[in-house]
Amino acid sequence: MNPADPGSRMAADLLTKQLADAQQQRIKQTELALALSEKMVAENLALSSRIRSARRRVVKSGLTTIDPTALNQFAQ
Repeated sequence: MNPADPGSRMAADLLTKQLADAQQQRIKQTELALALSEKMVAENLALSSRIRSARRRVVKSGLTTIDPTALNQFAQ
């Protein structure tokens, strides 16, 4: 590539633009993945809180006790 050649300069500019566009696309995809991950974490935290709350109500009711080791089979 001869830098003095206008055609080669245009090709270099086009390549630079394509690389910048590809990088922008990767950034957008990463931001979307991060937003979805944050949403999933928030949903999991809310669900965990509901489960802990339900466990406390069951134990407090005195009707039964919850064996934490028995619940491990559902975590898999």
